Amino acid sequence: MTWERVESIRAPILLMTGDGDLYTPPALLRMQARHMPHADVVVIPEAGHCANWEQPEAFNRTVLDFLRRHPG
Repeated sequence: MTWERVESIRAPILLMTGDGDLYTPPALLRMQARHMPHADVVVIPEAGHCANWEQPEAFNRTVLDFLRRHPG
């Protein structure tokens, strides 16, 4: 996949990472988001790469809010 192809995505995108994620650190996620005009970037506090396990309430709230804003 090229950046040109990523930039052509028109669907809403949720990019999420933990503030302590070593695999996809927040800086890398923000760099990727610059190529995705329809992306929401969320950094979950006190979480690493597995924010869904480490901060399940914050993770679930973020996903549900995103889905409510972008139904269907």
